[in-house]
Formats: sequence, structure tokens, C-alpha cells
Amino acid sequence: MRLAAGLVLGTLLALPAAAEEVAVDAGVWPYAAVGKLNVVLGANRRAFCSATLIGPRLVLSAAHCLWDGPRARWVGPQSVHFVAGWRQGTYNAHAIAQRYVTGPGYTFGTAPADFAKDWALIALAEPVDLRPVPLADARAEAARHEIRRAGYSHARAERMSAQGNCAVEDQAEPPLLMHDCRALPGESGSALLRMGESGPAVVGVLVARRPEGTGARSLAVPVRSFRAEAERMRAELSQAR
Repeated sequence: MRLAAGLVLGTLLALPAAAEEVAVDAGVWPYAAVGKLNVVLGANRRAFCSATLIGPRLVLSAAHCLWDGPRARWVGPQSVHFVAGWRQGTYNAHAIAQRYVTGPGYTFGTAPADFAKDWALIALAEPVDLRPVPLADARAEAARHEIRRAGYSHARAERMSAQGNCAVEDQAEPPLLMHDCRALPGESGSALLRMGESGPAVVGVLVARRPEGTGARSLAVPVRSFRAEAERMRAELSQAR
């Protein structure tokens, strides 16, 4: 998880509140579709982030999770494993990546423009037999509802953790969501979930945290930044069955 410099806040998306820990069951939707993104970096090198199933063969995470910093290169898709609902050795599903797409022009950095492109859509080699979490449409994305974050931290790698009542504000340019959900190493790639009347939907993906004392603690890329590419990939993967 990376640190981000201070940014100006914008449109309010969720009512101000104190983010709080929420008990979740990794075997029950939508959390059953949340998982660990395990990345094999070498014979004795492993890393993981968080990720969410948004289509039978499509997973959402953060682009920097796929960057091998010491070797200054992107990892091969065959080194990326999505493990849904991991909990102390058991899980709901496992699939290996076939390919992935990152934000256009993304480079690993700490400038706002870098964070705004820090998203990854990962096509799986095989479909996962779990109910995906939908992306929020434009109207739902802007609605004021409770926002939750669910994922896996390095400090609690064997069990999913989640926070609710996150205060979220939308910045137009570069497009980013500032929120007070916790952001610890491993939680990069966690989806921000809007808990509305029509059911949970993804409104963003967690990419960085800000230094303590700077207001909103974490940064996420809003779904509008990758919705078109996600829809294109879902259609393409559906036809490839």
C-alpha cells in the first residue's frame, strides 16, 4: 500500500461518518466474491493484494499489485492467482489469470495522475462459479449510501476484513475517491461497495493511503474510470466461452 500526497476533496458521495469494523462472512455474497490476488514473483517470492470478481471470468484489482518492483517489470498472467473467499485454508474458488489490462498509460508512482490510472482488470483462464458483484451504474455511483470496503491485509492474511460507514468524496480531476476506510498493506485492490436498496455494487477500487492527519485517509479509483473497459472485456470473454 502506497502513501499519497494531499489532494483537494470534492463532491460528497457518502454521508460523513466514522468508518468502523464490520463482521462479514466470506462464504456469503457479496463477500464470497472478494478474494486474495496471489502473485508469484519468483522461486521464493510471493505477494498478495485484494481483488473482487465482477464477471464470471473478470476480476478487479489495483494495477500496482501486478508490478514487480525489484525487477522493474509486469508479472506474467500465469503468475497471478485469484482465490475467492479465503479463510484459514479454505476458499470458495480459485482461478489463474489469462491476461490483464491496466489503466491507459499507468506507471508506478505517487502523483495523483498515477493513482487515477491504478486499476487492473484481470481476465481469468476459466470462469468462476460464483455470483459476481456488479459495477454501479452512473446514477447509482453518485447516490448517497453506505460505503464498505472488504479485502485482506498482511496483518490479517487468513481472514477477510471489512469496514463500513466510510465517508467518501469524489474528485473530478484527476478522477479519484477520497475516503476514510482503512488502507493497510494487502488491502490494495479492495473494492469499495455501495450498499444500496438495489443491492451491493462496486463504486471504486482502493489504490493508496494518505499520511495520518491529512483528512480522508485513502484513495480509490472510481468505477467510471474503468466501466467501459470492463464492459468490453466481459462481452469479449462471454463470446469466447
